[in-house]
Amino acid sequence: MKILYISYFYPPLAGPASLRNLKTVKYLSQLGNTIDVLTVGNIVYNFYDNGLLAKCEQNRIIHIPSFDPMSILEKLSGKNKTMSNNIYHQTPERIKLFIRHLYPLDDKVLWLPNLLKTAKKTLAGDSYNLIYVSCGPFSSAVAARYLSKHFKLPYVLDMRDYWTLLNDYNLQGTYLNRLHSQHHEKRILKDAALIVTATKGIAEDISNHFNKELQSKTFVLYNGHDEEDFSTLPKMETNHDQYTLSYFGTITAKRSLKWLLRALKNLKQENKLPVGFSFNLYGNYHRETYQEIQQSGIEEIVKVTPQITHKEALAVMQASDALLLLINSDSPKGTLTSKVFEYLRIGKPILALIPKQGEAAELLKESGQNFICPMESSVAIKKELEKLFAQRDDEHHFHYLAEKYERKKQVEELNQKLQKINKTQFNNT
Repeated sequence: MKILYISYFYPPLAGPASLRNLKTVKYLSQLGNTIDVLTVGNIVYNFYDNGLLAKCEQNRIIHIPSFDPMSILEKLSGKNKTMSNNIYHQTPERIKLFIRHLYPLDDKVLWLPNLLKTAKKTLAGDSYNLIYVSCGPFSSAVAARYLSKHFKLPYVLDMRDYWTLLNDYNLQGTYLNRLHSQHHEKRILKDAALIVTATKGIAEDISNHFNKELQSKTFVLYNGHDEEDFSTLPKMETNHDQYTLSYFGTITAKRSLKWLLRALKNLKQENKLPVGFSFNLYGNYHRETYQEIQQSGIEEIVKVTPQITHKEALAVMQASDALLLLINSDSPKGTLTSKVFEYLRIGKPILALIPKQGEAAELLKESGQNFICPMESSVAIKKELEKLFAQRDDEHHFHYLAEKYERKKQVEELNQKLQKINKTQFNNT
């Protein structure tokens, strides 16, 4: 089967979205499919990881120029990448959100003209069986739906996150923009041959809000973990002269460290932190995060390391004493950060500052991880930290269901559904 795979995020761009697409394309290719990827050209972005690009197994990648804000900033900065990165990371979040609100659908919508032009040429020049679109940006799905109708090909919609049902962060801005996006989301969901979601909660919320009948064509593809990534990790011995709490990735939207930092400060004042305690963050952070650290009063025990490669991140996770997870309490139930699966596979205790009734908490409890409390309560966080430190030398009996969430196995199930769509399409022509 030949698939045209549309995704704004793809290696060498790093991060969870690119990693999900890399693994999906990799294992679909290994199952005998031929996949051509349409992705964006150079943009200003948190981190590029050329090591991920070396692991890609698509037939070819076609990079498409864009006129969205991150692409324009890349063009304006020229070779001065330090300047463009500083502008991106130092711009206050409220200004970035204001800019996003200026665009209909999303702030990547100006990728669509070149995407449509290139996709039309690609589809006309070869014989494809299927269009697969990975969202966000969700404007990409508008293009996929149009291409599907124009070339009479089925399309698969992969939703890594919520679109208009995201109720804790206003991405649409105005009421009219939200209505416009909801109109498109309803049509896109209705016409998709298959809806793939990154969490069970997204799938349930979509069917409950738009149409119960969508359940019959929905498949949950968790971000999961890739067993191959863990086979060569070095085994690390515990160093009792230090204690490291580590966090990986960005801190965006309404997520914040301030309550955790307050709890750590109280424990430090009470001499209850472990000997050699360090709170380490690995990623490229925005000004708000640095301000929280600078104002915390415990800046000396917080270490920020710029983004490292995925392979390096897994090794550092393995060497950490505990791992931090952040999800704000008013986020939708189906919110899951992709790193949680790799955290669970590593097998270290997870300090989960997340909603207790959300899907992330269900997953952690299923695995025997119970250091869970709201992100916004320094009192609750302090209690969980004390419990975490007290159990440092205990033998933890975590039981992560690795086989269930392994990426390769999940993509094999996805492939069966894609083959069924292709067979149905063939029989109807």
